[in-house]
Amino acid sequence: MNSPRAGANSGGGRNHHPTVKSLALMRWLCRLITPPGGTVLDLFAGSGSTGVAALAEGFDFIGIEREPAYAEIAHARLCHAIEPLPKSAPT
Repeated sequence: MNSPRAGANSGGGRNHHPTVKSLALMRWLCRLITPPGGTVLDLFAGSGSTGVAALAEGFDFIGIEREPAYAEIAHARLCHAIEPLPKSAPT
């Protein structure tokens, strides 16, 4: 799941965006330029790598993408990133 191509869609599809970024790099960049409690704005969201990284670092995120296919990938990845962990069954 650490692959930037993970979570492309709920059906296990592949992320076919041509310039998927490293999540580790994007997390570092978000921390570098965003003040605590800040919001990361990505005008060219692509497959959502910056958004996933921003959320992982505890920032709010606004992404804009004009290509419907890429917006769908970004949406799926962001939903996967904010999906709550399953609760363990009571013992």
